[in-house]
Amino acid sequence: MKHPNPVNLQASAEVRKSGWQAETRDAEGHLCRTHVPFETDEEIVWLVREALEHGETVTIWPIARKGGAE
Repeated sequence: MKHPNPVNLQASAEVRKSGWQAETRDAEGHLCRTHVPFETDEEIVWLVREALEHGETVTIWPIARKGGAE
């Protein structure tokens, strides 16, 4: 097996390092969804609503700005 760690078991730090701005996880901590940097507040609301409807938790990280701290 080339990569024995399935995607749904990735740690949050790995997800964030890969460039995703948000993730959702089920009650057992499995990664369910990821999201690219948001363009609008409506995208954030949609992701949170979808996750909550499926009993998932949501983590959203600030986007990294070029030349600045997060």
